[in-house]
Amino acid sequence: MDQLLHLPTIFVFHACSTLISALLVGTLWRRRRDSVLLGILTFAATVGFVGTILHAMRGALPFPVSSGLGLGASMLAMGLFWQAIVVFEGKRPSYLHAAAGAIIWACLFFTPLFQSSINVRTTILGLIMGTYSLLGALEIWRGRLREPLPSRKLAAGVHCARAVVWYVVLVGTFAFGPVYTDQGPYPTWFVLASLAQTLLIILSVITLMILALERDERRSRLVSERDPLTNVRNRRSFVAEAEAMLSRQSAPAALLLFDIDHFKHINDTYGHAAGDKVLMEFSALLEGRMQSDWLLARIGGEEFACLIPNTGISEGADIAEAMRRAVERLHTAVDGRSVLVTVSIGVAATDEAAPDLDPLLAAADVALYQAKTDGRNRVRRHVPGFARRTVLANDHANPNAANQPLGHKRVTRADGRN
Repeated sequence: MDQLLHLPTIFVFHACSTLISALLVGTLWRRRRDSVLLGILTFAATVGFVGTILHAMRGALPFPVSSGLGLGASMLAMGLFWQAIVVFEGKRPSYLHAAAGAIIWACLFFTPLFQSSINVRTTILGLIMGTYSLLGALEIWRGRLREPLPSRKLAAGVHCARAVVWYVVLVGTFAFGPVYTDQGPYPTWFVLASLAQTLLIILSVITLMILALERDERRSRLVSERDPLTNVRNRRSFVAEAEAMLSRQSAPAALLLFDIDHFKHINDTYGHAAGDKVLMEFSALLEGRMQSDWLLARIGGEEFACLIPNTGISEGADIAEAMRRAVERLHTAVDGRSVLVTVSIGVAATDEAAPDLDPLLAAADVALYQAKTDGRNRVRRHVPGFARRTVLANDHANPNAANQPLGHKRVTRADGRN
């Protein structure tokens, strides 16, 4: 057991693992020199390696070098690792905060009490290193709301475990005596704590790399699911999510289909850049009115869809009318000119149509066609059993349109499609 729990051997293992981390991360940094995260991690691992070597040679080097400079370097490495996590979370690093522990250590090191008492030195070391570990865990945990990566709990747990080990060393110093003496061997509990800390350092680097990979995967997935112009869901993503929602939905769900009126005329008159701006501002307006469980997507050129759970046909029509009025107040400025934007909306719901996406889309499309036939800039809701009839939904502009049958001649849309 004494041969297995040999602290100098653990120091060597610690130094080798830190050096390997520095070499691997440094190689990645050479390929991506613009990465602040990789740069800080490389510097942290290098400083940590130097600090471990200096402290491991405690018997051969002068005390200020081995314990002063060596442990100070280890604190700086821990602070830099914390700031690497800060950068990973999209914030600016603070190198002063990273060096604060080492600065405190340097200021206290040459005081008489610090020089004479190993318990005092161990207490300060445990407090600084444990606090840095907790701060890293807190940064990772806070990021879960903004970016829910699967391994966040694991990474935060690893850093919390590192803090616990440091605080155990702190408490153990007073409960079981000094972590080492010049005459006696190292206490077994301290050797075990050092081994645990070494393994947790390796795990902390690995979990941070896993988080980076998960972020890249998530971003790629989001890009594939998002419309590149408006950044709302695309048709494929909407279909998948809507079908999943309807399959587990027992209450009614309403589907709103939007079609920007005379969009081809906007493109022809003001240019395609103006049309793109209209689409972006229109989608931003809709997104600003979305609740967390609503699904919004761009499913065609100027066509959008919104699926609202726990909503019937009447409430869906009310929501659509509020959105129509909001769009009517939207004035997009293009080269000093104001472009008026209106929208036609068709509404269908599973309490009036089949609880499957395809029939629901077909029913909403019939209602949307009726809205355009009746003069655009209005809301129509689907009537079951009447493929070409809809009823009026909060339309004050044409109160008799709900009872007018749809003619046999189709109306050509502004974009040239029927």
